[in-house]
Amino acid sequence: MEVIRGGRRVEISIFDIVVGDVLPLNIGDQVPADGVVISGHSLAVDESSMTGESKIVHKNSGHPFLMSGCKIADGSGTMLVTSVGINTEWGLLMASISEDTGEETPLQVRLNGVATFIGMIGLSVAVFVLVVLLVRYFTGHTKTTNGTVQFKAGKTKLGDAIDGAIKIVTVAVTIVVVAVPEGLPLAVTLTLAYSMRKMMADKALVRRLSACETMGSATTICSDKTGTLTLNQVNY
Repeated sequence: MEVIRGGRRVEISIFDIVVGDVLPLNIGDQVPADGVVISGHSLAVDESSMTGESKIVHKNSGHPFLMSGCKIADGSGTMLVTSVGINTEWGLLMASISEDTGEETPLQVRLNGVATFIGMIGLSVAVFVLVVLLVRYFTGHTKTTNGTVQFKAGKTKLGDAIDGAIKIVTVAVTIVVVAVPEGLPLAVTLTLAYSMRKMMADKALVRRLSACETMGSATTICSDKTGTLTLNQVNY
Protein backbone atom coordinates (compact mmCIF):
# COMPACT_ATOMS: atom_id res chain seq x y z
CA MET A 1 0.00 0.00 0.00
CA GLU A 2 0.97 3.66 -0.36
CA VAL A 3 2.27 5.71 2.57
CA ILE A 4 3.58 9.23 2.78
CA ARG A 5 7.12 9.41 4.14
CA GLY A 6 9.24 12.52 3.92
CA GLY A 7 6.61 14.23 1.80
CA ARG A 8 6.72 11.51 -0.87
CA ARG A 9 4.36 8.65 -1.63
CA VAL A 10 6.06 5.27 -1.50
CA GLU A 11 4.66 1.76 -1.87
CA ILE A 12 5.46 -0.63 1.00
CA SER A 13 4.15 -3.87 2.40
CA ILE A 14 1.37 -3.62 4.95
CA PHE A 15 3.69 -5.42 7.39
CA ASP A 16 6.24 -2.58 7.14
CA ILE A 17 3.94 0.15 8.44
CA VAL A 18 5.39 1.89 11.50
CA VAL A 19 4.16 4.48 13.96
CA GLY A 20 4.37 7.94 12.42
CA ASP A 21 3.52 6.96 8.87
CA VAL A 22 0.87 8.99 7.07
CA LEU A 23 -1.61 6.85 5.14
CA PRO A 24 -4.00 8.05 2.43
CA LEU A 25 -7.45 6.49 2.73
CA ASN A 26 -10.07 6.10 0.00
CA ILE A 27 -13.44 4.38 -0.39
CA GLY A 28 -13.13 0.61 0.01
CA ASP A 29 -9.81 0.68 1.84
CA GLN A 30 -9.31 -1.22 5.07
CA VAL A 31 -7.60 0.65 7.89
CA PRO A 32 -4.34 -1.28 8.47
CA ALA A 33 -3.46 0.25 11.86
CA ASP A 34 -4.80 2.48 14.59
CA GLY A 35 -4.43 6.20 14.04
CA VAL A 36 -5.97 9.65 13.96
CA VAL A 37 -7.44 11.56 11.04
CA ILE A 38 -5.22 14.41 9.82
CA SER A 39 -7.45 15.60 7.03
CA GLY A 40 -10.45 14.26 5.24
CA HIS A 41 -13.49 14.98 3.11
CA SER A 42 -16.80 13.31 4.07
CA LEU A 43 -14.85 10.47 5.66
CA ALA A 44 -17.16 7.70 6.88
CA VAL A 45 -16.03 4.43 8.43
CA ASP A 46 -17.74 1.08 8.96
CA GLU A 47 -16.69 -0.06 12.48
CA SER A 48 -18.97 -3.08 12.66
CA SER A 49 -15.99 -5.46 12.79
CA MET A 50 -14.90 -3.90 16.10
CA THR A 51 -18.04 -2.58 17.78
CA GLY A 52 -20.74 -4.72 16.18
CA GLU A 53 -22.70 -1.61 15.23
CA SER A 54 -23.66 -1.53 11.58
CA LYS A 55 -24.15 2.24 11.64
CA ILE A 56 -21.65 4.22 9.58
CA VAL A 57 -19.50 6.54 11.72
CA HIS A 58 -18.34 9.88 10.31
CA LYS A 59 -14.81 10.94 11.18
CA ASN A 60 -13.68 14.53 11.62
CA SER A 61 -11.69 16.68 14.02
CA GLY A 62 -14.23 15.93 16.73
CA HIS A 63 -14.02 12.16 16.25
CA PRO A 64 -10.59 11.55 14.69
CA PHE A 65 -9.70 8.08 15.96
CA LEU A 66 -9.53 5.16 13.54
CA MET A 67 -9.23 1.48 14.47
CA SER A 68 -7.50 -1.19 12.45
CA GLY A 69 -9.74 -3.62 10.62
CA CYS A 70 -12.43 -1.04 9.88
CA LYS A 71 -13.40 -0.17 6.31
CA ILE A 72 -13.74 3.19 4.63
CA ALA A 73 -17.38 3.47 3.53
CA ASP A 74 -17.31 6.94 2.03
CA GLY A 75 -15.05 9.91 1.42
CA SER A 76 -11.29 10.16 1.54
CA GLY A 77 -8.59 11.45 3.83
CA THR A 78 -5.25 10.85 5.47
CA MET A 79 -4.41 9.35 8.86
CA LEU A 80 -1.40 9.34 11.15
CA VAL A 81 -0.48 5.87 12.44
CA THR A 82 -0.34 5.74 16.26
CA SER A 83 -0.08 1.97 16.92
CA VAL A 84 0.54 -1.19 14.91
CA GLY A 85 0.50 -4.94 15.40
CA ILE A 86 -0.41 -6.29 18.80
CA ASN A 87 -0.73 -2.76 20.20
CA THR A 88 -3.80 -1.96 18.09
CA GLU A 89 -7.33 -2.43 19.36
CA TRP A 90 -7.78 -5.42 17.04
CA GLY A 91 -4.49 -6.93 18.19
CA LEU A 92 -5.40 -6.55 21.86
CA LEU A 93 -8.80 -8.11 21.19
CA MET A 94 -7.28 -11.12 19.42
CA ALA A 95 -4.69 -11.50 22.18
CA SER A 96 -7.36 -11.50 24.88
CA ILE A 97 -9.33 -14.16 23.00
CA SER A 98 -6.40 -16.46 22.32
CA GLU A 99 -4.58 -16.18 25.64
CA ASP A 100 -5.15 -18.72 28.38
CA THR A 101 -5.96 -16.97 31.65
CA GLY A 102 -5.31 -20.11 33.65
CA GLU A 103 -8.65 -19.80 35.41
CA GLU A 104 -9.92 -23.16 36.58
CA THR A 105 -13.30 -24.35 35.41
CA PRO A 106 -15.99 -25.46 37.90
CA LEU A 107 -15.29 -29.11 37.13
CA GLN A 108 -11.56 -28.67 37.69
CA VAL A 109 -12.23 -27.00 41.05
CA ARG A 110 -14.40 -29.93 42.12
CA LEU A 111 -11.88 -32.46 40.86
CA ASN A 112 -9.11 -30.75 42.80
CA GLY A 113 -11.25 -30.89 45.91
CA VAL A 114 -12.02 -34.57 45.38
CA ALA A 115 -8.36 -35.39 44.68
CA THR A 116 -7.26 -33.53 47.81
CA PHE A 117 -9.88 -35.31 49.89
CA ILE A 118 -8.93 -38.72 48.50
CA GLY A 119 -5.25 -37.96 49.01
CA MET A 120 -5.79 -36.99 52.65
CA ILE A 121 -7.81 -40.15 53.31
CA GLY A 122 -5.23 -42.32 51.55
CA LEU A 123 -2.36 -40.73 53.46
CA SER A 124 -4.18 -41.12 56.77
CA VAL A 125 -4.95 -44.78 56.10
CA ALA A 126 -1.35 -45.39 54.98
CA VAL A 127 0.06 -43.84 58.18
CA PHE A 128 -2.38 -45.81 60.32
CA VAL A 129 -1.52 -49.08 58.56
CA LEU A 130 2.20 -48.34 58.83
CA VAL A 131 2.01 -47.72 62.57
CA VAL A 132 -0.15 -50.78 63.23
CA LEU A 133 2.01 -53.13 61.16
CA LEU A 134 5.25 -51.85 62.70
CA VAL A 135 3.86 -52.22 66.22
CA ARG A 136 2.61 -55.74 65.50
CA TYR A 137 5.89 -56.66 63.82
CA PHE A 138 8.22 -55.47 66.58
CA THR A 139 5.98 -56.82 69.35
CA GLY A 140 6.09 -60.32 67.86
CA HIS A 141 2.46 -60.56 66.73
CA THR A 142 3.29 -60.89 63.03
CA LYS A 143 3.70 -64.47 61.87
CA THR A 144 4.71 -66.15 58.64
CA THR A 145 2.60 -68.60 56.68
CA ASN A 146 4.25 -71.41 58.64
CA GLY A 147 3.03 -69.94 61.94
CA THR A 148 6.45 -68.81 63.16
CA VAL A 149 6.96 -65.35 64.61
CA GLN A 150 8.80 -63.04 62.19
CA PHE A 151 10.51 -60.90 64.82
CA LYS A 152 11.88 -61.99 68.19
CA ALA A 153 13.63 -59.43 70.32
CA GLY A 154 17.29 -60.28 70.69
CA LYS A 155 17.10 -63.28 68.37
CA THR A 156 16.17 -61.89 64.97
CA LYS A 157 19.09 -60.62 62.92
CA LEU A 158 19.34 -56.90 62.16
CA GLY A 159 19.17 -57.50 58.40
CA ASP A 160 16.02 -59.60 58.69
CA ALA A 161 14.40 -56.97 60.90
CA ILE A 162 15.22 -54.24 58.38
CA ASP A 163 13.82 -56.33 55.51
CA GLY A 164 10.57 -56.84 57.39
CA ALA A 165 10.28 -53.13 58.15
CA ILE A 166 10.94 -52.25 54.49
CA LYS A 167 8.15 -54.58 53.38
CA ILE A 168 5.77 -52.86 55.78
CA VAL A 169 6.79 -49.42 54.48
CA THR A 170 6.26 -50.71 50.93
CA VAL A 171 2.69 -51.69 51.81
CA ALA A 172 2.02 -48.21 53.21
CA VAL A 173 3.45 -46.52 50.10
CA THR A 174 1.34 -48.77 47.89
CA ILE A 175 -1.80 -47.62 49.70
CA VAL A 176 -0.90 -43.98 49.04
CA VAL A 177 -0.25 -44.63 45.34
CA VAL A 178 -3.41 -46.65 44.82
CA ALA A 179 -5.55 -44.05 46.62
CA VAL A 180 -4.96 -41.49 43.86
CA PRO A 181 -7.27 -42.28 40.89
CA GLU A 182 -4.99 -42.05 37.84
CA GLY A 183 -7.82 -42.62 35.36
CA LEU A 184 -9.92 -39.71 36.63
CA PRO A 185 -8.36 -36.97 34.41
CA LEU A 186 -8.64 -39.23 31.37
CA ALA A 187 -12.28 -39.96 32.12
CA VAL A 188 -13.01 -36.24 32.45
CA THR A 189 -11.27 -35.46 29.14
CA LEU A 190 -13.22 -38.18 27.34
CA THR A 191 -16.46 -36.86 28.83
CA LEU A 192 -15.73 -33.32 27.64
CA ALA A 193 -14.77 -34.60 24.19
CA TYR A 194 -18.09 -36.45 23.98
CA SER A 195 -19.90 -33.26 25.05
CA MET A 196 -18.06 -31.32 22.36
CA ARG A 197 -19.21 -33.78 19.70
CA LYS A 198 -22.77 -33.46 20.94
CA MET A 199 -22.57 -29.65 20.75
CA MET A 200 -21.11 -29.84 17.24
CA ALA A 201 -24.12 -31.91 16.24
CA ASP A 202 -26.23 -28.92 17.35
CA LYS A 203 -24.13 -26.64 15.09
CA ALA A 204 -22.25 -25.15 18.06
CA LEU A 205 -18.50 -24.96 17.43
CA VAL A 206 -16.46 -25.24 20.64
CA ARG A 207 -13.18 -23.31 20.66
CA ARG A 208 -12.03 -24.61 24.05
CA LEU A 209 -12.80 -28.04 25.43
CA SER A 210 -13.41 -26.67 28.93
CA ALA A 211 -16.28 -24.54 27.59
CA CYS A 212 -18.42 -27.69 27.44
CA GLU A 213 -18.63 -27.66 31.23
CA THR A 214 -20.55 -24.39 31.35
CA MET A 215 -22.16 -24.24 27.90
CA GLY A 216 -23.03 -27.90 27.42
CA SER A 217 -26.29 -27.62 29.37
CA ALA A 218 -27.27 -24.07 28.37
CA THR A 219 -30.93 -23.76 27.39
CA THR A 220 -31.30 -19.98 27.11
CA ILE A 221 -28.93 -17.44 25.55
CA CYS A 222 -29.43 -13.78 26.52
CA SER A 223 -28.10 -11.58 23.73
CA ASP A 224 -27.80 -7.80 23.46
CA LYS A 225 -28.67 -5.76 20.40
CA THR A 226 -25.32 -6.48 18.73
CA GLY A 227 -25.54 -10.24 19.24
CA THR A 228 -26.05 -12.54 16.26
CA LEU A 229 -28.37 -15.54 16.51
CA THR A 230 -27.80 -17.75 13.49
CA LEU A 231 -31.06 -19.68 13.84
CA ASN A 232 -33.16 -16.55 14.40
CA GLN A 233 -34.65 -18.15 17.52
CA VAL A 234 -34.74 -16.50 20.93
CA ASN A 235 -35.96 -18.13 24.14
CA TYR A 236 -37.63 -15.75 26.57
